Amino acid sequence: MSDELWEMDPEVTALLVRSIAATGADVTALAHSGQAPAGSPWAPVDMDAVLSGAAKPPAATLLERTDGNGLLYPRHIHMFYGESESGKSWVALVAAAEELKAGRAVLFLDFESDALTIGGRLMALGVPADAIAAHLTYVRPDGSPEAHSEAYGALLARPYRLAVLDGMTDAYMMLGLDPNSNTDVAQFIRTLPRRIADSTGAAVVMIDHVVKSSDGRGRFPIGSQHKLSALDGAAYLVEPATAAPIGLGKRGVAVLRVAKDRPAQVRKAAGAYRGSDRTQEAGRVVLDSTGDDGRTAYEVLPPESLDAETGEVRAFRPSVLMGRITDYLNDYPGTSATQIAGSVKGSEKKIRETLTQMVQEGTVRAEARSGRGGGHIHFNAEPVSVDGPGIFSGEGAEIFNSGA
Repeated sequence: MSDELWEMDPEVTALLVRSIAATGADVTALAHSGQAPAGSPWAPVDMDAVLSGAAKPPAATLLERTDGNGLLYPRHIHMFYGESESGKSWVALVAAAEELKAGRAVLFLDFESDALTIGGRLMALGVPADAIAAHLTYVRPDGSPEAHSEAYGALLARPYRLAVLDGMTDAYMMLGLDPNSNTDVAQFIRTLPRRIADSTGAAVVMIDHVVKSSDGRGRFPIGSQHKLSALDGAAYLVEPATAAPIGLGKRGVAVLRVAKDRPAQVRKAAGAYRGSDRTQEAGRVVLDSTGDDGRTAYEVLPPESLDAETGEVRAFRPSVLMGRITDYLNDYPGTSATQIAGSVKGSEKKIRETLTQMVQEGTVRAEARSGRGGGHIHFNAEPVSVDGPGIFSGEGAEIFNSGA
């Protein structure tokens, strides 16, 4: 800090002086020393660990898939967002259930449900009642943290492994903030998830919605795009892979597609890339509560596009278009690519791309055509399964498979 400090805007100067004084440092001496006080958030960061290679990126160690790869980072902020009944709250509860059953503390700030629902679902997921009583801190907030600073401070005084914030729209309303404002989103992140992560060490998960119109949705949750950019963990678009909604008495699959991964460790073990929204499938949560015992069995599986043995990403297989081409070649064997592209329903470009992929895979045989004009004619080499591995659910797959 130099003499120029005292030539700054008086309000800015006053703010800096109060911040320095709060550390117990001598403000006047520091103003002329050119040094920030030790422990100040404006003090230079020691880069030795980074430069020596001792500093390592954080590991995602919560919400582990069956192959051992996790999806949530401790002390980082995450988001699950999707349509109503997409299964996003259930996915967060699966993460909570895993921690509670291991005897680790979980904080649940519930802005839209109730204790009966959350406790009932956790017990259905196999969490013993005594584990919930001992390790779950469940809160139904009403009023701002500033108005209830003592209670809020008490929550932040203990460590948690996981913190879930469910019902972001109601949370913003409670604090008098606008989720469409970048400034208000930044204030919300600092007030709740950032403080919780920094104070307690928890992996923080916010549960949010997407906009209703799929045309204007893109890869963002409802409201300001700053919701995504402010995260320092991972953001997951949650899509149902089954027609029936996920819920008690049903069997469903929620697909987690990673839309942002600041530490970049989840994407390393994610599936194939979907260009329509720039996401990758990061995992599939299977929930089955169709049994007679009232329990909800669950598994967190790797992406379908990952080879279980090698970990390599399999190429995306547009199975609907493959099925259409197969049906056409059954009826009209020995036809050209031009004939196929002009006759099969869908985009000509995508049909040609799919035909090329089928030839490369060996499911379609291409033979050089003799005589004038040359080119190739095509035949089915083997049946194509419309329900084969690598089929993706959600908006992007529907667009591709339909040929739109």
